[in-house]
Amino acid sequence: MPLANFARLVSRDIDQVHSHMSQMFCPHDLRLEGGRPPIDFRHHHASLRSVTFNATDYGNPYGRIVVDIPPMEDLYLVQFSLVGAVRITQNNRSFDLAPGQMCVLNPGERVQQVFGEGYKHFTVKMSQSGLEAALSQELGAKASDLRFCSTPVPLAGAAVSFAQLIRTICDDLDEGSSAFSHTRAVGAVEQALQRLLLAAVPHNHSELFNTPAAAPAPYYVRRVEEFIRHHAADPISLDEMIAVSGVSARSLHTGFRRFRGTTPMAYLKNCRLSLAQRQLQAGAESGLTVTEVALACGFTHLSKFARDYTDRFGERPSATLKRMGHH
Repeated sequence: MPLANFARLVSRDIDQVHSHMSQMFCPHDLRLEGGRPPIDFRHHHASLRSVTFNATDYGNPYGRIVVDIPPMEDLYLVQFSLVGAVRITQNNRSFDLAPGQMCVLNPGERVQQVFGEGYKHFTVKMSQSGLEAALSQELGAKASDLRFCSTPVPLAGAAVSFAQLIRTICDDLDEGSSAFSHTRAVGAVEQALQRLLLAAVPHNHSELFNTPAAAPAPYYVRRVEEFIRHHAADPISLDEMIAVSGVSARSLHTGFRRFRGTTPMAYLKNCRLSLAQRQLQAGAESGLTVTEVALACGFTHLSKFARDYTDRFGERPSATLKRMGHH
């Protein structure tokens, strides 16, 4: 099994195994079926920032092991079968996961796993907040409630790249020579794993995620973008944008979604936020206040402006103004 030098528990005591796995993942029910097969359990575990790698073998020569997992919070489990097969039921849909396949178990859903004899598996634990942040960064708009397709995906294309990177990381960690955990590299490695998973397994944002960022947008999208850039500080309505585009509301929305990964109104808001940031950065010298900048950039609800600004730039507008005042 991978991560041979990272054994966390080796045990034949089912209660000890249950307690250990509940701590490592989440509380769950564990039972043996088929004449209570003996177990010779091994769990190997290593982590890089928010991503953890787990190789598990219950060591059951016959019979079955049944694991009932309640809905997990803020957690995706990416599972590979190493030896043997498992029957997984999620949201009342069942499938078999065999070697050469991977699947993602989504948060907030009840899962049952039935391990056949001699089953060994590898699980990557990834945080929901981390994956959604990576997705939002790529799409340029907030992406929430990320749901992966829960059926098995063959190890081909992007899924191979994801699996190979995991294997390389684990082999490196095992040999004790890994630079993947270097403080300067670990964040980029974590991001690479997040983005490869988003490319490897279909999800509810796949269409936008897989659209080339540099695809030339149609004339009507570019026309509206130019209009927004020149008039960002003015009160612009969606109807005005539709009139400028010369196409239907539906075509305009589809164009922005497909080529910009956002909506026309969200694009306008992002332009205004960028404008506000530039004005706040210059505001320390010109003596402008946050309220004056917000109003000058087309924001009429000041508390909503402050919230959107903080979401986008990671600090309050007043903090930008204050920080620039110290330069």
